[in-house]
Amino acid sequence: MEHEGGDTMELDGGATGRARASGGGGGGGSSAGDLDRLSALPDSLLHAIMSFLKARQAVQTCVLATRWRHLWRSLPCLDIDQDEFRAAPKPSNNNHPAPDVEDSDIEFDEADDSDGNEDDGIKDNEWDNFEDFADCLMHHCNIAQLDSLRLHVSKSRAPSFANKQAGGWLRRAMKYCTPGPPRQCEGLGSTNSWRLRRLYLCNVALDCRFTMHVSSVCLSLEDLELEDCMCAIHAITSNSLKSLVLKNCRWNFLSKIASPTLKSLAIAGGTNSSDCVLVIRAPAIAHLCLNVPLRFAKRVAVN
Repeated sequence: MEHEGGDTMELDGGATGRARASGGGGGGGSSAGDLDRLSALPDSLLHAIMSFLKARQAVQTCVLATRWRHLWRSLPCLDIDQDEFRAAPKPSNNNHPAPDVEDSDIEFDEADDSDGNEDDGIKDNEWDNFEDFADCLMHHCNIAQLDSLRLHVSKSRAPSFANKQAGGWLRRAMKYCTPGPPRQCEGLGSTNSWRLRRLYLCNVALDCRFTMHVSSVCLSLEDLELEDCMCAIHAITSNSLKSLVLKNCRWNFLSKIASPTLKSLAIAGGTNSSDCVLVIRAPAIAHLCLNVPLRFAKRVAVN
């Protein structure tokens, strides 16, 4: 479907067909107004409803009616998940006769090779579709105006470079997105401060530019969760964080976590440099969970 900038968002044909079928007049004596009472709700309420959908489903609502065409662009919550693009497994075919014992080794080997090639093709197609969708979506949506962002890239089904590509999407958003149109009379602090309060990233490559953005621009961020991320990060600092969860991340040299407002910190699994001393400065901490291997750090100090 064509949008204003000439870009095309991918939609399911089934969703388009259902929308056309439901919008073509009323059945059973119902009027068109009765069928579209949902569209009469204010944007804020429709956004609240759409926030329960994952990003692909939210974008697909643009075919419901003219009223819905651009609602997805201003969603307060965005859940970009590769799992939405996962192909359904093919049903097993049990009608084939069992192979002869004498030829079973050869036939099984050939079947394994073909199945492997087919699986690789399915994964490549899944990633291509997700990549096109996510890249276009991150271009059209102003991430700085979101209350919540979830970006989930599958570690098992995505290609090896996927985490770096997802990191690129995030870097471009950090570089170009602002919470509103620039105002010449105001300083950079008020213009560039993001509204984001909750951020979840899975299998995304992050560097020091990410943590600098969190500490200097995401001034309202309260909940941060990183899972299976590759992090070239030495420190995480914030004056607004209340909850920080780090699961199975690969750290380069994480040596400092500091936040005067942090109340809950959980570090589960992952790797880090065994030579570093991890200093946690969180005077308001009420819940602390460290479930890490012995070689995660030389020492952990909590102040």
